[in-house]
Amino acid sequence: MPVRFVLLALVVGVAGCASDSTPSASAEVSTERLPAPHVAVQTNEGPVELSTLQGRPVVIQFAPSDDTQAWAALADALADLEAAGATVLSVTVDGAEEQARAFGYDGVPLAVVVDGEGTIRGRTHPVSGDALFALAGPVLAEADIMGTVEWQGADTLDQLTEAGGVVVASVARIDGVNAVLHIDPDVYSAQDLPADLGTPLAFAGPDASVHATKAAGWGYVSVFVADSQGALSPVEAELPRGMDRTPGRRGVRG
Repeated sequence: MPVRFVLLALVVGVAGCASDSTPSASAEVSTERLPAPHVAVQTNEGPVELSTLQGRPVVIQFAPSDDTQAWAALADALADLEAAGATVLSVTVDGAEEQARAFGYDGVPLAVVVDGEGTIRGRTHPVSGDALFALAGPVLAEADIMGTVEWQGADTLDQLTEAGGVVVASVARIDGVNAVLHIDPDVYSAQDLPADLGTPLAFAGPDASVHATKAAGWGYVSVFVADSQGALSPVEAELPRGMDRTPGRRGVRG
């Protein structure tokens, strides 16, 4: 549902402007931060230790196998959560109540979001896919902001691409650098870009600054224009008058 991605994009914008505050677009995200229990959760794919998943947020759902509403809610949100960068674990509590109770399960279906540092950031009852995404959205946005701080110092295309950034261009090749994303300048829209707002982007080729400005306005945190030598210049997230701010498709960017 588009509202999920609008929420995440708005939180990214707020987080980027507030260096000493935590995004709080959802009341479901608790201000009290507790370490996640050091227990293995039993998923359909086998036991999982959260310590092996640190680095990106994890959403865990605990529910009985026959709770159709809870599992339908997870099924509805699953693709969106994974597109936003979350690892999603489903735990059937039948016979595994002890591990579930360590996370706060009390017999009612429970969803928990754990941040990349292994800290529980919120809990909710999974009554709908939107409730699950609202729980995880602010934590996912925060992770994207934190993950892009290092990119503010990127100086060249080589540095950006070596660390996983994406080169976007209207031509297939720029001075020995392949364009990872080859856009059509006549119909360029948000659907041509990575779903993750935290992905650093370097635009090259004709009208690179125009395309980069659009991307910055769509919510991407680290956007650069590359010159003919591969040097990068950051782009501010301010669109020229009359330029459309609405992305062309549903995605993490909103």
